[in-house]
Amino acid sequence: MKTIIYSFLTLLLFTLNGTAQIVTAKVVDEQQQPIEYVSIQLGPDYGVVSNAEGAFTIDLSKKGTADKVVFSSIGYKTIAVAVSDFTGGTYTMPIQINELDEVVVKKMSATQILTEVIKNAPNNYVSGPTKQTFFLRSSNDNKLINSEFELVKSSLIDKSTLKDLNKDIQTTMEKSKGKRSQDFSESYGYLYQQDKSSKLVVEKAVELKNKEKDVSGGQTKKIMEVLKKHIDPSSTYKVVSGWFTVDDSMKVSDLSKDKKEDIKTSSLKNRVKSLANTLNRFYENDELDFLTEFKRYTYTIEGYAPIDDATVYIIDFKPLKGSARYYGKIYVNAEDFAVVKMQYNLVDGKTSSKLNLKLILGVKVVEDRLKVNTTFAKNEKGQYAVNFVKEQKNNYMYMNRPMKLTKNKVDKKEEDKMLKIDILAEVDQQSTEELFIINNESLSGDQFGSVTETEKYDINYISKYDPAIWKDYNILAPVEAIKNYN
Repeated sequence: MKTIIYSFLTLLLFTLNGTAQIVTAKVVDEQQQPIEYVSIQLGPDYGVVSNAEGAFTIDLSKKGTADKVVFSSIGYKTIAVAVSDFTGGTYTMPIQINELDEVVVKKMSATQILTEVIKNAPNNYVSGPTKQTFFLRSSNDNKLINSEFELVKSSLIDKSTLKDLNKDIQTTMEKSKGKRSQDFSESYGYLYQQDKSSKLVVEKAVELKNKEKDVSGGQTKKIMEVLKKHIDPSSTYKVVSGWFTVDDSMKVSDLSKDKKEDIKTSSLKNRVKSLANTLNRFYENDELDFLTEFKRYTYTIEGYAPIDDATVYIIDFKPLKGSARYYGKIYVNAEDFAVVKMQYNLVDGKTSSKLNLKLILGVKVVEDRLKVNTTFAKNEKGQYAVNFVKEQKNNYMYMNRPMKLTKNKVDKKEEDKMLKIDILAEVDQQSTEELFIINNESLSGDQFGSVTETEKYDINYISKYDPAIWKDYNILAPVEAIKNYN
């Protein structure tokens, strides 16, 4: 009996000790405001990043020989807390920005510094085959500005029923106007790259969405629920919008179901690459004209900041000419002229992309209000690579299109049956993507060749936050909007 009790107590203590290794905490400034995307490092091989609310979760069992938890962020004083004293709670980082005459560095103008940045970039940033372990969180805040759906003509439904149907559908549409919905998706995996080739392997992916409240596409299901009461749900229909065939054999009953979309790996790979690769090779990106087109901008060296025993120039830039597209800040290591942090925002009135075919096809798409915040980490070889990116943008989408549903005949003698619909949808979407590169390691050609990328990957669809889903994964801590999602 004593042996059994002793074994039970040992197991209990081990379990409690293991649980206590996972610590959730928060990092704030001296005004108690959360500091986002702080690097919290536990030894050279393991670290996490605080989320947009300053919160983070760290696994102390991965400390190895480390005896301190180190907080670092450009513009703030680095703080270190003994692992033995690290029990969660709130940690404060004081602001630390030095004036020009307080630090001894080579006196250079902002444009001279940026010229050195471009000159040294090919040697400063990681090249060659790599394997990047990543976590990507995407969020969309959708607002339905306007929505109309009118049954114009039909040989499937009699006129009096058509009139009643339009009333029911319009009531449904009016209830949704001005409403907002939010959704989140998260994925964890590995991006393999060699020269211009790349492969992506997804280990886990989750989508958090309330489809009943979704205003970005959930209204279709509600409309089809009304329509299928009056249209043969077992028949198939050819769907045409203007000159374009949308579907040759659509079933109304299928549209009202909660179908899980087939997600192509290439789509996610392009998103990860567009965030990480574009910035890892920022010096080759002509779109970021503030790095080279000095006549378009005004530059100011605001001061210096310490980071990891180095001194960083803080360069502010603003538009000087109408052709300038951005404003923001660039943080440059004074020793090797590597950009260690970059923030740039699209000037008000400028667009990232725009498609206006409103008069011809009834379609308009505008992408603007772009904001990018990225940091770079230095490896043991002295080269840098992106370790975190946050991209925010606004998408405006307008569609005003006719649509015609023609019932596919089972028998040639069957009468022609069709339904004409006018659809209008106007949506404003604010999207945010946060990419955390957890690990970046070199790869051999043979290792790259052995990796297999699948065409599609599985997604775990949920409508309520589940903390167990990402247990034991090094990810960005969930924000309150995720934890309280319903």
